[in-house]
Amino acid sequence: MQDEGRFGLKPVLKRLWALRGQRPVIAQRRRYQWLYTYIFVEPLTGQSDFLILPSVSIPLMQVALDEFSRLIDPHQQQLIVVLLDQAGWHTSQKLKVPANLFLLLFPAYTPELSPAEPMVTKLKLPIANQTLNTLQEVEDLIAAECVRLQHNPQEVKSLTLFPWIKHVLDSF
Repeated sequence: MQDEGRFGLKPVLKRLWALRGQRPVIAQRRRYQWLYTYIFVEPLTGQSDFLILPSVSIPLMQVALDEFSRLIDPHQQQLIVVLLDQAGWHTSQKLKVPANLFLLLFPAYTPELSPAEPMVTKLKLPIANQTLNTLQEVEDLIAAECVRLQHNPQEVKSLTLFPWIKHVLDSF
């Protein structure tokens, strides 16, 4: 499964606990600079891979697919099915899909089907309710969370192994 998440200097606000009668105060500086995390996840095993890039585009999707292909199957001896949404950079004819990958598209407008979607929410937690000054600070926090998740496949599995995936796999 594959998806991208946008992270940046615009604050991510999350609910938090406060004493009764007191409202929590979160300082904000709204700025509009972003970076994107390309997320690859295998729900059955919880194995995950992340690539942090400056934007989403066909050339950068090409980089992400090539890196994923090289990492997961360097000798291109397996056929790996990658489920993804119908973003323009996923469906472009200009994309040269590595020989060992097969891209399978979710129906349009169905983000709730994507097991990679909860990973985007999980990656936002380290930057929630913080005022960050540079994209490098954002990248450092996101990268640390990516590494943490890679070392915790059970947590990834608990977030991404949707009932429909179990049902599909049980039918084979």
